[in-house]
Amino acid sequence: MKIAIISPGPFSVPPVKGSSVEHDIDEVSKMFGPEHQVTIYTRTCPTYPRSSFEEGRDIIRFPYKGPGPYLKRIIGDLKRRSPDVILVENRPNFVPALRRKFPSVPIYVNMHSHVYAAKWFISPEKMRHIVRLADGFITNSEYLRQHFIEKHRIPPDKVHAVHLGVDVTPYQLAKINFGVRNLRRKLGLRHDDRIMFYAGRLMRAKGVHVLLKAFRKVCEQDPKAKLIIVGGTGYGSNRMNPYVRYLHQLAKPLGDRVKFVNFIPSQEMPLYYQIGDIVATPSVWQEPFCRVNLEAMASGKPVITTPRGGIGEVVIHEDSGYVISPKEWEKELPRIWDELWSIPHLRNQMGKRALVRAKQFSWYATAQGYLQAFEKGADKRARVAAAYKKVG
Repeated sequence: MKIAIISPGPFSVPPVKGSSVEHDIDEVSKMFGPEHQVTIYTRTCPTYPRSSFEEGRDIIRFPYKGPGPYLKRIIGDLKRRSPDVILVENRPNFVPALRRKFPSVPIYVNMHSHVYAAKWFISPEKMRHIVRLADGFITNSEYLRQHFIEKHRIPPDKVHAVHLGVDVTPYQLAKINFGVRNLRRKLGLRHDDRIMFYAGRLMRAKGVHVLLKAFRKVCEQDPKAKLIIVGGTGYGSNRMNPYVRYLHQLAKPLGDRVKFVNFIPSQEMPLYYQIGDIVATPSVWQEPFCRVNLEAMASGKPVITTPRGGIGEVVIHEDSGYVISPKEWEKELPRIWDELWSIPHLRNQMGKRALVRAKQFSWYATAQGYLQAFEKGADKRARVAAAYKKVG
């Protein structure tokens, strides 16, 4: 099967600045196997050549000067490649132009969240038109699948929930990396400090303020507790905005017990996860999936998270972590913290269960889920074509 994958455009594949959609494209496309011919369309950037063949994939890069010119260049190249299926990543508004040029090719839209189908990006009327034009949609959780079925009235058999994956190897290798000790020293951490760790963008939806307010309660009962916050306002951005200033104000009374670390590229994150004892993901919005939970679990770390969106499909309460409502964090986080440090072997046992759980989410399984969706679309089109031929 000849598979064409169209990335959104603003970031490169493989990602340089840690962008999540492009990271997912890079990982899953490696797993389709040699029997499939994969072409990825993405933007040019100084880090990579204009086009290349990498790990069994043709990566074609065009300048990104807005979605229109970018898509036009992609369509021109697609015409000579005759793909068997086109996968549009997170940009449903690309579908009409693609369908006009490729009327008989199955087109799938991989929706990584609800954002780019929301009415402030695309009108409900246009979205309904796109639903008719596309052969199917892929989501990264059952929660997001149900959202698209209910919100956009997509037939259930046209939306496929396929969980994202994780490669546990770099996270486990990081455990024996001597760089962990140097990193802890660089951050001013003592050997007996107890570390709560946050990784992600610094934005209200991620609930970092919820974590800081609850962590103040933890500090009142545990003088060894420290919080490391890794991330910036966006992918590769460390600019200060009103929300980040608010976070620093919340942290100020705690002094050096809270340490803010700027954006860290994704390839360095396995090492950073190792400095934490427990990973917190205090999301207050409806997370489609929350890949940080999976990365933390791949590191063998217990997770404290919220039941928002698709998170409950990944983290099992009181098994691989704790799933606590954001409203309960100030009350529950100190209790959980005390439990994790006062009960012998609890953190270690929960970390082992977290790793076992993470191993159930592989990029190979994600790729197989995509291929099954593509085959359904191809079979349906073949049946329709045969029926028309019979009638004719």
